[in-house]
Amino acid sequence: MNLKVAYRSYRRDFLQPLRTAHGQWKVREGFILRLESESAVAYGEIAPIPDFGTETVERAANFLKQWAADPIIMPSGLPCCTFALTTALQQLKQPATSCGRDYRVAGLLPAGPDALDVAKKKLAGGYTTLKWKIAVHEFEAEREILSDLLQLLPEKASIRLDANGGLGQKDLENWLEVLGQNDDQIDYLEQPLPAGEERAMAELSKASNVPIALDESLNMPGRERWLTPDAWKGPLVIKPLLMGNVSPLLEQLRPLAGQLVFSSVFETGIGLFQALDLADNLPDIKYAIGFDTIAAFDDDLSGLVPGPIFPAGARAKIDLESIWNQLPHSS
Repeated sequence: MNLKVAYRSYRRDFLQPLRTAHGQWKVREGFILRLESESAVAYGEIAPIPDFGTETVERAANFLKQWAADPIIMPSGLPCCTFALTTALQQLKQPATSCGRDYRVAGLLPAGPDALDVAKKKLAGGYTTLKWKIAVHEFEAEREILSDLLQLLPEKASIRLDANGGLGQKDLENWLEVLGQNDDQIDYLEQPLPAGEERAMAELSKASNVPIALDESLNMPGRERWLTPDAWKGPLVIKPLLMGNVSPLLEQLRPLAGQLVFSSVFETGIGLFQALDLADNLPDIKYAIGFDTIAAFDDDLSGLVPGPIFPAGARAKIDLESIWNQLPHSS
């Protein structure tokens, strides 16, 4: 296949720094690939998050310089570069003809007491699932905020809590006691302990009957163990853009579809298109997806309007070429 290859970088400033157990995140950086054959054009997005075990932006940039000079080179040990390149090559061979599903979106809340005002707006806007970052403030302060959040939830709405691996075992036990008293309103508790402590999380989840989801554990060495049927009983939060070669990934995820929660890495509309194209090729996804990230930026690179539903028709209209044309030239 005779290919024209190019890439461009992007830099997006968060309107408000994202606060997690890892600290503050102020700027999202990444790259967009563009492949052109005699008959088609395809795109891929490289969106590293080193805290999740990926390559750095600098390592991705070094690979892209080599790859632009010699497109035969395939990335090694660079999961974000691998995902971007393999999705683009797959699109050249078999372009997506339609976006087949609507997806419910979980409304993202900021850490701390600001979550209350945002939750009111999200619920008024039609969101039925909310996601709140914890392990940022002391347990007692966050417990009180959760109590207020639960009072806001209408019938059949739920909330999921995300600790980004920032809890110790004692705080986790305290959280599980609180959540167990309100289990009808709790979607799950996401990655309370650091990667490597999955056995402790599984035992505590079983004892409390509160579902615990893995996230960081699925992006660190040894993740393959948890991406096999029956290895983990709770939800599996996957960030496709961090997970390497898309073809084996698709087959690996197929038997786990009922446990999967597709999640954003604050990508552009190109990465969003790729992630949900992967979801479209799996059996039905039951959990609301974690892609309420569009409003985090004040630019035109997201491709969709934020909302509680990503309709299939709107996704089909994402203009990938327009996103590409807004980026500064890199190669």
